Amino acid sequence: FRSAFPNAFSKYRGHRMTWLHSISRAINAAAEKILFVIGAAICIILFAQVFFRYAGASLGWSEEVSRHLLVAITFLGGTVAYKRASFIGLKGFGHRLGPAVQQAIVIGLQLLTLACFGLIAWFGAVYTVKAAEHTSSSLQIPMAIPFSVIPAASVIFVIHVLADIAKTLERKKS
Repeated sequence: FRSAFPNAFSKYRGHRMTWLHSISRAINAAAEKILFVIGAAICIILFAQVFFRYAGASLGWSEEVSRHLLVAITFLGGTVAYKRASFIGLKGFGHRLGPAVQQAIVIGLQLLTLACFGLIAWFGAVYTVKAAEHTSSSLQIPMAIPFSVIPAASVIFVIHVLADIAKTLERKKS
């Protein structure tokens, strides 16, 4: 794993990273590579669909595959955006109340985020198992395969949030 993702195990802000930070960074590096492959696959599939439709022989499976890959990009892309802290954030309320209150607010929000993605992972796994009985219309694969991205991405979110909580608590100690 270290050889495939050498930057994922680097030092973090001058301190040796904990194993949780290392796992979080390695998973994020893998997710970024997977997102690139999925994005390229969507481009190729849709280009082939346009080409074959123009030639008079439409690819019946291309729209379904593209739709499933777009869902995967959405969920996995959300994990990468979270790890990069690319979501919209609000500052001001906690800053005005001092660093101790600000840190308590951050930890509280992180715990709420952890609970949210824990629930999504749980219910996503239950839904994925139930979807195994159903098949997709074009590909005739169990719907559990495309739906498995929901609990998988949620578990990645949980790992990232746990790493963030650990980082916040490390800052509190120093």
